[in-house]
Amino acid sequence: MNRFRAQRGITLIELTVAMAIGLFLIGGALYVYAQSKNAYRASDSLARLQESARFALDTLEPDIRLARYWGLNSEPARIVVPPAMAVNCGAVDMSAVALKLTEPVGIEDDAYNLPGCPAYKNAPRAGSDMLILRHAEPWKNGVRPGADGNRLQVQTTLAEGRLFKDINLPLAPAAGTNSTNDVAINAYYVSNESSFDDSLPSLRRKSLDANGRLADEEIIPGVENLQVQFGVDTDRDGDVDRYVDRDQPLMTPGAPGYDPDAQVIAVRIWLLVGTPADDPAWVDGRSYATPDADLGALVGGSADYPANFRRLQISKTIFLNNEGA
Repeated sequence: MNRFRAQRGITLIELTVAMAIGLFLIGGALYVYAQSKNAYRASDSLARLQESARFALDTLEPDIRLARYWGLNSEPARIVVPPAMAVNCGAVDMSAVALKLTEPVGIEDDAYNLPGCPAYKNAPRAGSDMLILRHAEPWKNGVRPGADGNRLQVQTTLAEGRLFKDINLPLAPAAGTNSTNDVAINAYYVSNESSFDDSLPSLRRKSLDANGRLADEEIIPGVENLQVQFGVDTDRDGDVDRYVDRDQPLMTPGAPGYDPDAQVIAVRIWLLVGTPADDPAWVDGRSYATPDADLGALVGGSADYPANFRRLQISKTIFLNNEGA
């Protein structure tokens, strides 16, 4: 007669131990997943910050390098600005600022300063610089632009030049003896708002449009501060000897310490770029040292720099193609 062996299951203690080990393994997997997700979000956020910074610098750099370029003649003092020539912002005449050709690179230190031409939504960023660039646009694909009765243009020879806005050229076009170019005037600044989000600052510019008016353009959102300094050559050896703000005595005629031989050969750009963090627990309390000693450091968590933003600071020195700007 066959005898059956008694069947036994696992005991309660064995089941409890197995469940504890399983829960431990699941918890470890969830922890690794959460950490990987946080690392991915952080790296993705940093990549977006770097992309925004590169785009801003890539927009500024060619514009800065072209400063003081006016076609065949790069001496602004020899370019005639007719008395009736006007550049408007809305209904306000901005010619005195826009057509200051003797200052191809202009800096307003820690302020937006275009009286009568308000910033986007009238909300410029306090403590951020303004950079104004004036030059002629190079020909596109080697093609000389024709006269345009709306667009501000410049015609130059090797000896002189003249601004005009007419369907007729001041001089008859002749290859090699004169050049006709569109005029570019761009005033870069930081606004507290952007077209995407009223709480997100943006890099913007007042730019001369096809109708000869200053129009507001958004370059990229997320730029929180712009600082600009002149790279000055004081001994004419072609190297930058000092980086200074626009209001430094070295650059101020009549001030003690003014150097009439100082030549601006480069522009240093410093940007603070920020974006809201994906991590709700993210807190930025770091201090970002600006190159402007008067402004000091910008602190995450202060009024204009929310603590829930991830930030990247970046700096680049851009040498001018046309020295003496």
